[in-house]
Amino acid sequence: MLEYIYYLFIFGTILTYIVWGFIISFESILALNGTKSAIKWIKEHHKPKTFKYLLIIFLPMLHLGYIFFELIPFLMGMEEELKNFDLEQIYKNIYLK
Repeated sequence: MLEYIYYLFIFGTILTYIVWGFIISFESILALNGTKSAIKWIKEHHKPKTFKYLLIIFLPMLHLGYIFFELIPFLMGMEEELKNFDLEQIYKNIYLK
């Protein structure tokens, strides 16, 4: 019985990280591109210091999101320019504009 609770906790933690990481990475990549709705959503739901921590915590998911939302479309010829992945630029686009 304890083993079941242990695995439930472990898998729940992993799935929660993946889901929240996907949400944060999707919104952050949109904010990197200057999408006003993503910037507004992030400002409404996160304080600047909290969002900075989220960028660090979900850095692997941000890299994965960057590959899927920026790099692959650029390599396939769907995008004309490739934005550089820069955490400071994401933060500046949201809170310092």
